[in-house]
Amino acid sequence: MHDMTWWQAMIGKTPGVVIEGMHQMMCTREAWADWIACENEYARGDRAAVKAGALDYLNTIAVTLVKG
Repeated sequence: MHDMTWWQAMIGKTPGVVIEGMHQMMCTREAWADWIACENEYARGDRAAVKAGALDYLNTIAVTLVKG
């Protein structure tokens, strides 16, 4: 898992792609709540991490790219 600075550097190296916008989304907690509520085996495994406070270190990033 990486932060926006990491993604900007990684995507910025990609030939033919321009980052038009990038921002942290506000839906992270809601999305994770939906995820851990389902009965997917991976979601069940993530419940303990979320309960232990993992959401304090996670975010959801939106990226808008333009083919350059």
